[in-house]
Amino acid sequence: MQTNKSYYEVIRKESFANNDVYDTFLNWISGEFDLYLQDEENDLQVFFPFGKFCIRRINNCKENIKVEINVKSKNLSLCNYISDKITAVQSHMKKI
Repeated sequence: MQTNKSYYEVIRKESFANNDVYDTFLNWISGEFDLYLQDEENDLQVFFPFGKFCIRRINNCKENIKVEINVKSKNLSLCNYISDKITAVQSHMKKI
């Protein structure tokens, strides 16, 4: 976890087997946070009170897709909660 005077930040790098799995993940995350303002222009960016998170591709491959998940919030517990929620969705996908 990184921090500066204005916000807390959690950055994780993840990988997905292919585009279909990655697109499913983005769809599920978008649905999980559907009450918040979302920008899907460059992968997915979701704005929530006192922060935002961004999920973006690092590489441009069709398989073994690398992504960066970046959660920023002015509130530490909210930052951890959002990060944990994203992790829970990803863990649930792996079980299916």
